Amino acid sequence: MTFPLDGIKVLDFSEQGFVPSAAAALADFGADVVKLERVAGDPMRRIHEDRLVASADGVGFMFELVNRNKRAIALDVTVPAGREVFERLVGWADVYITNQLPRVRRKLRTEPEDLFAINPRLVFARGHGQGQAGPDAEAGGFDSVSFWARGGVGHLVTAPEADSPAQQRPAFGDIPSGMNLAGAVCAGLVHVLRTGRGVVVDTSLLATAVWTVSPDLAFASATGRTMRSEEDGVRSPLTYSYRTADDRYLCLVMLNEDRYWPRACRAIGLPELIDAYPDAATRRPAWADLQTRFRAAIAGLPLAELVERLRAEDCIFSVYASPAEVVTDPAVEANGYLMPYPANPGLRLAAAPAQFDNARP
Repeated sequence: MTFPLDGIKVLDFSEQGFVPSAAAALADFGADVVKLERVAGDPMRRIHEDRLVASADGVGFMFELVNRNKRAIALDVTVPAGREVFERLVGWADVYITNQLPRVRRKLRTEPEDLFAINPRLVFARGHGQGQAGPDAEAGGFDSVSFWARGGVGHLVTAPEADSPAQQRPAFGDIPSGMNLAGAVCAGLVHVLRTGRGVVVDTSLLATAVWTVSPDLAFASATGRTMRSEEDGVRSPLTYSYRTADDRYLCLVMLNEDRYWPRACRAIGLPELIDAYPDAATRRPAWADLQTRFRAAIAGLPLAELVERLRAEDCIFSVYASPAEVVTDPAVEANGYLMPYPANPGLRLAAAPAQFDNARP
């Protein structure tokens, strides 16, 4: 197998979900990662016990998800013997990765200048809640606060008439933010290779939220308003989600209407619409009525039959899958997107979303 980070050494002095997940991705890519924990341990070890995330038959899957493929040491860096070991590890590492707040870094003497004095070629990577500058640079943050709430994600997925905001899923902001940090670390390694000088790499949960909802933020910056799905009015009937006869949801997205119009009409049992609306000039004024007819036709067919018909016509669509269905998705299985955990073969952990030389992770 190809491991592009084979030989790269990473010292991971972070906890919770966001930054540890970045180090886990680097380990997936072949890096040798040593996780350094305070003696009391990473609080993520207790997340199920504290009932912040549902347990799965006693398996601490959240900690395993963001800490697989790492070696680990518990160390008190505030005492001379612990500090000595810490500095040896810093000298050993190519990458140092942390989510310590600035006040903690100052107290522990783990600021970039402290570690560059030990290892001037180090990639110093840090993850924040709200970023390294501004009034909240010293404030803590979690993905539910900094990504979901502050970053606008929760607002955008909450229906205007809802009684309360939509609640995020576990680590919904942590995991993508960690992948962003992992990618930035790889860029930092290229910088060190080219210049011989260490570099500070920085990102935050808020930064990932801004990147995630960037189309909505661009719209808001130009108009002062929140963009709603109905902003541009009625769309092509080939770009909606529909309910089936057995109460499942089907997502159709066929942007090339001219190409897919005959296929979709045949698939859902409305072949008479093909000749009745042969081109964009005839279809566009009738989009609202055609959407209604699509909805009625799909509501009369069970999901399994619709899937078979749509596949036979090579349409672009998907079922709204449950997590249990994603686990058994043939594409997920064939590509190795979920990895079996050796100590518990029934447990599947998501692989970092990149592969090299077509090899499964």
